[in-house]
Amino acid sequence: MLTPNDVDDFPDSVADTIEVLDKEALKSKKGKAMTVEQMTDDDYFAFDAVDQTALKKYLVSPLAYSQYLTGEHSSSPQFEFGKAAHSLILGSGPEVLAKPNLRTKEGKAMYAETLKLHEGEDIVWLSPDDVEKVEAMRDMVGDFFTKLDGQPEVAMIATDPDTGLSIKGKADWLPSTPDPDGVLRIRDYKTTVKSPDEFERSCWQYGYHIQAAFYMRLYRLTMPEYKRPLGFEFIVQEKNPPFDWMRYEIQEDSPIITELAEPKINHALQGIKWFRDNTEDPLEAMRAYGLPKYPKDVVFPDWKLLEEEEEIESWR
Repeated sequence: MLTPNDVDDFPDSVADTIEVLDKEALKSKKGKAMTVEQMTDDDYFAFDAVDQTALKKYLVSPLAYSQYLTGEHSSSPQFEFGKAAHSLILGSGPEVLAKPNLRTKEGKAMYAETLKLHEGEDIVWLSPDDVEKVEAMRDMVGDFFTKLDGQPEVAMIATDPDTGLSIKGKADWLPSTPDPDGVLRIRDYKTTVKSPDEFERSCWQYGYHIQAAFYMRLYRLTMPEYKRPLGFEFIVQEKNPPFDWMRYEIQEDSPIITELAEPKINHALQGIKWFRDNTEDPLEAMRAYGLPKYPKDVVFPDWKLLEEEEEIESWR
């Protein structure tokens, strides 16, 4: 458990302000509780609560939300690469290993021996080239995370007061003390194939501002005695050489949070609650509510229009 110290309005320990998650409720995927604790992925995903990914699916459509919760989720090389990068850079997570060549007798023997050696452990297998790449990414970020106060991969689970729904999030880095400027910043590590200086567009495109708002809401609910400023910071690193990285932050009182993200979170939670309260099988009922089928005008965002205009102007 996290035990923040040396901050006047921080509780002496997390246990003083929250109810420790009931392990039997966790195992049965039922029950409502509030907790802030390091948790395995299996335990975290087993807990029946709305996370930010599911919430953003609902904002696409109830059908997308239903499909996300009931469909198959197969891993991908991109997902495994991101998981490995998180593990090495945050200093917490699965073992990252180079997968031997299974087309050779020696490779098969090495693979079997490695599995035996790491029996019961979570392993991410990457190609030897990708292992070198994530190690280079780790070296570029250095000790940025590990020198911070706090812990990696911390789950926050709470009950939304307006809807009664259980909600959850897993912070890449949950601080135990505010930064020197007095703002406590939850941190999230992301990789990108683009340059990190293009992250603002990705933030809008993938709803990362909604993730930030959702996690800050969870923090306020699970740590109610903390009254000081709260923020969220993205550490964004490119997947290709030179593996450079940048930091982007959003404050809790930013209009991006209060006027854009929060209303969407409230809308989604209210919608999910409506289906749960008014239908016998909410996920099945949601399948009738997909994307609109009426014609929509093609409208480019202002930044894309400006980008296109600048390119065309350069031709003259």
